[in-house]
Amino acid sequence: MDASAVPRHALEPEAVIAEAVGAVEPALDPALVRAVVTATFPVGTQRRRLAELLQQDPSWLTQGRAESPSIVERFIGALVKHGATQVQPLRCGICGQTRRLVGMLPDSEVRFCAKCERARRNKANPCAVCGRPRFVTRDREGRPRCPAHPPDDGADPLEGLCRLVQLFCPALTEKAIVEAVRAVEPVTARQRKLLWALEDRPDLLTGQGAHGPPKTLALITALQERGAVGLVVPPCPLCGRDTPLSRTREGVRCCAECRSASRTAQCARCGRDRPVMGRTHDGRPLCQACRYHNPVAHQVCAQCGQRRYIQAREGDRPLCQRCRAAPTATCSECGQERPCFYISTGTPVCIPCTRKRRPREICVGCRRENIVSYRTADGEPLCSSCGATHRPCTDCGRTLRINAVTADGDELCPTCWIKHPAHQQPCRACGTTTHLHHRGLCPDCAAHERLSEILSVDGSMRPDVEPVFRALMRRPGTSVLDWLKRRPARRDILRALAQGHGPVTHRTLDALSPVKIVDNLRQHLVDGGALPARDERLAALERWLPEKSDEVQAPASRKVLRAYITWHLLRRLRAASLRRPVTQAQVHGIRAYIIQVVRLLNWLHAQGVELGSCTQDLLDVWLDDHPARGPRVHGFLAWTGRKGHTQTLTVDISASAFTGQLIAQDARWRLVDRLIHDEDVTVADKAAGLLALLFAQGSFRITALTAADTEFPGDEVTLRLGKIPVQMPPPLDGYLRTLHAEAMARDTAAERWLFPGRFPAQHLSTGRLTRRLRLLGIRLRMARNTALIELASELPAVVVSRLLGIHQNTADTWHRLAGQDYTYAVEIAHRSDRPSPHPELGGPDKP
Repeated sequence: MDASAVPRHALEPEAVIAEAVGAVEPALDPALVRAVVTATFPVGTQRRRLAELLQQDPSWLTQGRAESPSIVERFIGALVKHGATQVQPLRCGICGQTRRLVGMLPDSEVRFCAKCERARRNKANPCAVCGRPRFVTRDREGRPRCPAHPPDDGADPLEGLCRLVQLFCPALTEKAIVEAVRAVEPVTARQRKLLWALEDRPDLLTGQGAHGPPKTLALITALQERGAVGLVVPPCPLCGRDTPLSRTREGVRCCAECRSASRTAQCARCGRDRPVMGRTHDGRPLCQACRYHNPVAHQVCAQCGQRRYIQAREGDRPLCQRCRAAPTATCSECGQERPCFYISTGTPVCIPCTRKRRPREICVGCRRENIVSYRTADGEPLCSSCGATHRPCTDCGRTLRINAVTADGDELCPTCWIKHPAHQQPCRACGTTTHLHHRGLCPDCAAHERLSEILSVDGSMRPDVEPVFRALMRRPGTSVLDWLKRRPARRDILRALAQGHGPVTHRTLDALSPVKIVDNLRQHLVDGGALPARDERLAALERWLPEKSDEVQAPASRKVLRAYITWHLLRRLRAASLRRPVTQAQVHGIRAYIIQVVRLLNWLHAQGVELGSCTQDLLDVWLDDHPARGPRVHGFLAWTGRKGHTQTLTVDISASAFTGQLIAQDARWRLVDRLIHDEDVTVADKAAGLLALLFAQGSFRITALTAADTEFPGDEVTLRLGKIPVQMPPPLDGYLRTLHAEAMARDTAAERWLFPGRFPAQHLSTGRLTRRLRLLGIRLRMARNTALIELASELPAVVVSRLLGIHQNTADTWHRLAGQDYTYAVEIAHRSDRPSPHPELGGPDKP
């Protein structure tokens, strides 16, 4: 519906009226005139009618003509009260006096005052008994009566009403009945009409009240509030629902829905036969859905500044549907603090619970039980999918649900509507033309406003929380809004930080819960630079170890275990974490060690033996029952023996087989060949697999690589795996260039990982990398062992240590294994059935 074709008095009635008044009353402030118009005529139809009259003839304000419509009279009276002096009040068309006009002469548009109306009415209605022109009321037959001859000989209608009501409610007192009648209808003449209706049909009080006057239903409700039992409030006679009967259809009281259903017409916008819920500026009917697109019903939203359909008002501020914030309360059904309906009733219901209340029936379209969203012409239920309007989309041509109709009349499906230029509007904050999120704001500005609201207390944000705000706003606005919406606990944690004291640190976050939500927030803050990076595996282990040691039942043993954890395990881990982060394998290993130590100490306590009194024979008894636990407690018992907490105790540790952890040379090069030529393998998996197969890198060393580890001297690519950078052969150098470019393109203040994880400030997990490479046939440990055997057999141990970043002792061990102890394993590793397809990667030129 094109707004350009609508006249100005229909689009901007307040401005048209203010201009007309300004020409007559230049001293009045236009803002005051607008306020007077809004206060006097709350309905938009009245304002548009007045604007049309004044636009056609502004003299309605100054001539005081008796044929002026009542809307002009009301407006002039309001202006006079606010200081207008040039406007002229209306004069009676009969006596010429300046008075309030109440009637209109027959076959004429001239209006007259109340005094002239009384004289005309008395003359036209002489008393049916005495003939005197003193009309007061009418009798049951509709004949006029004067004050001297009232209907029913002047009997009080309250007595008759009390008598009728007591026939159905004998326990109800006359005083209660009189109070109810006067509360519903205080005028005696109207009380008499109500009595006549009940005398003609007493069943109006017992279920047939829809067929009586409107006050009948109000009287039944008032009597029930005062203790009446035998009276019945009728349901809607047309649909049978227990709902207020606020409308009349064919002389019968009915609900608003049934009344609307009877007022059907062809909608001027969509062309469907629907109940009339609005009209265009020229009086054409509109259905419920199309009236929201009617330009004459739109106003400028006080929140977003866009001209839209106004959904609600906060005082004098009109708000559109996007800007209207539903009031929050505690839902009476689920108990959650959410936006609710029916707040004024004392039993508010949130939006999700309201949807659950909707009836569920078998849809006639899909034959599945679902919420009833539509109904057919015969009243059959339809779900939202089957009942939605499906027509060919003007843009893509597919028959889908129509999501929008453009100003040119094009009907668009949801996908095409999002891409359409009409769907994009300028943001009221930054001016960017894009898809607006809400309140006239683009996603970035909406995220800025929403996050500021959550992190502010009494409208201001404390300085210690501002780094948190800046870190979260480094992400795209759509991601921030979705992140805040998905988990309400995230908003609660941010509000707790806003209401706290002091800077936000890791220790501050450790005191909050739930842990998973807090850890996710921590990663965002580290990625945004609000918090320094820390070893989260080590921090989690530091929280877990004291909790696990508390399970030891003997106090003395518990004290020894805590000393072992503090001065041996954690001290070594903290020192190692200065060089590189703790791996997941280390964490799993330490947890397994401590679990077995706790089991041993509790077993000794159950035997009535202290740790210091444990003998080798007693330890062997425990190991005989659990032989696999020996390696787990070996380190603890060796430490207690050195520190004098126990005697020297030994645990036999069997050596693991080594030759089964290698792969043949031909199989290794087949894997390399697949990584290079298979287009379905991602660049990250290709690079990780080649680093394991060629340079003996483990899963943790691969995932911990950052953009700072790569260098580009000239056309070459070097990767720092140890102390000396290693030149990467093609095509591995191209893969690393790609990963380096992707890492540098990410907006982050934390490490730029070559293999990023799912969450910010976190690299890819070793378990995830292991699973991805295993799908390609690569087992990381076997690939690393084979590559180390080959490199150690060809290069000195010191060179292997510096190139690959392994300890010198480890390099010496592998060199010894390659040269002496495991000649059969070396032979397996070097065995090949064909030449290497890639000699430039380090493979042999011939078998």
